[in-house]
Amino acid sequence: MKMLTLAMALLLLCVAFPAPLSAGKVDVEGKAWLDSQKDPPTMNVNGSWDSEEWGSFRLVQAEGSRDVSGNGGGYQITGVVSGNHLFMLFSTRGTVDYCATLSPNGENSLIGSYSDRKSRLRSGLCQESSRPMNMKKK
Repeated sequence: MKMLTLAMALLLLCVAFPAPLSAGKVDVEGKAWLDSQKDPPTMNVNGSWDSEEWGSFRLVQAEGSRDVSGNGGGYQITGVVSGNHLFMLFSTRGTVDYCATLSPNGENSLIGSYSDRKSRLRSGLCQESSRPMNMKKK
């Protein structure tokens, strides 16, 4: 009887608070956000970077490509360069934890902001409120 009661309670919780399966997934909402940045790249961010907010990064961008991948701060990085802006997703196990947008700030420096992902109960990828982010090439 206790097992049935526990199973029913868990079922009710799942029904009361459904989380969309695609909530904050890199390959769903993240891909859509990155794909919406359509300008041809005008900069290359390939290399090692330092950030006061995140520590060291290693970004990989093939010459002429928009696509950026890498890691840093304990996260996998997926991103694109659109025009002179770098759009990045910080993820763990395929789920977006943070979004960032940066642009050049002098030679070998990027400045912009990052924000937390939205809760699974809210639509969209990342919150509107953000914090500053700076990166310098090593």
